[in-house]
Amino acid sequence: MNSITFEEHFVLKEVQQQMGEALKPSPNGVPLKAMLEALEKETGFTNEDELSHHEQRINFMNEQDVQMQVLSYGNGSPSLLSGDKAVELCQYANDRLKQYIDAYPNRFLGFATLPINEPEAAATELKRCINELDFKGALIFGHPQGKFLDNPEFEVIFETAEQLEVPIYLHPAPISDDAYQAYYQSDNYSDATAATFASFGYGWHIDVGIHAMRLVLSGLFDRHPNLSMIIGHWGEFTPFFYERMDDIIHAPHLNNKPSYYFKNNFYITPSGMLTKPQFDMVKNAVGIDHILYAADYPYVQPENLGTFLNELGLTAEEQDKINYKNAERLLKLK
Repeated sequence: MNSITFEEHFVLKEVQQQMGEALKPSPNGVPLKAMLEALEKETGFTNEDELSHHEQRINFMNEQDVQMQVLSYGNGSPSLLSGDKAVELCQYANDRLKQYIDAYPNRFLGFATLPINEPEAAATELKRCINELDFKGALIFGHPQGKFLDNPEFEVIFETAEQLEVPIYLHPAPISDDAYQAYYQSDNYSDATAATFASFGYGWHIDVGIHAMRLVLSGLFDRHPNLSMIIGHWGEFTPFFYERMDDIIHAPHLNNKPSYYFKNNFYITPSGMLTKPQFDMVKNAVGIDHILYAADYPYVQPENLGTFLNELGLTAEEQDKINYKNAERLLKLK
């Protein structure tokens, strides 16, 4: 049963090289080298996500019955930069992705990389990517420098996405130096433990959940009711708290309870976390129609991606929705 999977990544060596200083970790922030070394030791992961590793990517897709990947830029995204360099490298990354998709049109779709620290330029680039490159949405890697996307200056990005009728995927990125020092670093354990705790082990998922909540509480979805967002990792902890949010959070300025927006404006993917208890919770929280499929390739390469949905007691129609029908509807695929 062929699937369409989201949150599948690539990088470009020439872009990484041009980013130079921007990719060097801060001495006060998450120790990225320790984080990656720990990940490789525990999982065997290697950072082989360049577009040039095409055969490896296709082999994984074929083995796991994936018909199409929705590709987006991965670790070290140029969207983290600011100024003209951010705009230049994001445009370059999008143009290179378009060339790759054109070479394999039956296997890949694209999500735009946006220079989010330059909101007007980001909106312009989103329009170009949708109207000229035939991309299907955008992936935002973390949040702007020292800010969140609920700041009014970024509204133009969401307004543009709603007008174009395309989704935005809100993706984790390394947390701020201050957050790392205050919440995750400790003399009681190693830098590698702190780094994995602060990132893919826990911290950056909490960060995305808070970011999504800020967008909801800002009234963004009252102003843009047709805006669609996607979050991964079974909802970045938010589904567990829908009822609690509705009962406790004082938000009389919203037209609806907080959970309403998660159930209507958000889609949720597993990001390779193929676990039944979390799936059952998400199915109950948002319903089958708002679940998409994702491996988080190449950072996660689940050996059971092609069989996991068969183990959940779903009907054939429910499996089809998660595998590809929800994606076809959201992305307006023919």
